[in-house]
Formats: sequence, structure tokens, C-alpha cells
Amino acid sequence: MTTLATVRQDLATAIAGAGYKAHEAPLATVVPPAVVIVPDDPYLEATTLASGGISWQANYQLIVAVTYLDNRGSLDQLEQIVVKVAANLPIGTGLGPVEQPTVEEVGPSSLLTARMNVTVRANLTAP
Repeated sequence: MTTLATVRQDLATAIAGAGYKAHEAPLATVVPPAVVIVPDDPYLEATTLASGGISWQANYQLIVAVTYLDNRGSLDQLEQIVVKVAANLPIGTGLGPVEQPTVEEVGPSSLLTARMNVTVRANLTAP
């Protein structure tokens, strides 16, 4: 049985395999370096309607976050994580653009973040 929770768990497992903390949902506080998996827009797209069910494409953003200390060091660390995470995504995962790094305030921390756009195709079933 494949559910959206399973899809997020597979992404989190791949990210952990790259050596980083992975969170399957948005958090109030993020301890960097970390990657947070959040739904993108559009979130779900039906790609095939057939007698056997519906094939879906789930769109996510992987928010890569590092401590924002200085421009060069934080940017270097962010870029290294993006490349390593991309190399460890599950086979068949679509990798779209990586958005421009930005400084975000998450809880008490200033983080440098970049959003990686990914797509996963799956025949989803309801739990």
C-alpha cells in the first residue's frame, strides 16, 4: 500500500542516507542543518485515470536549512547539502529547480534556506 505518508517517509529516508536530519512536515523550530519536506503547489496531480485506479504525481519542496552565520560559509554549506541530497533521492524522483537561497526566521533562529522542487509518481491508496 502506498500512501502520501509512505512517499514522505521514502524521501526522509533518502535524505537521512545523505547524512542529514529530515523532517516529514513543517516544524515550529528547526535545528540546522536539516531538510524539511513540505507540499508544493500544486500538491497532487492525477496523471492517469484507469480501471485499476489513479496514478498520482505528488509535488514537494525540500527546504534545506543551515545556520545563517556569514554569507560565504553558510552558502557553501547550503550548496553542498543540496548537491548531496539530490544525489541521494530515490530512483524515479523528479528533481526540478532549486530556488534562490533566502534568509528565514524560524523560531529563534536565522536560517539560510533553499527550496528544492521534487516530484514523485505513485499509485496511491487510502489507508
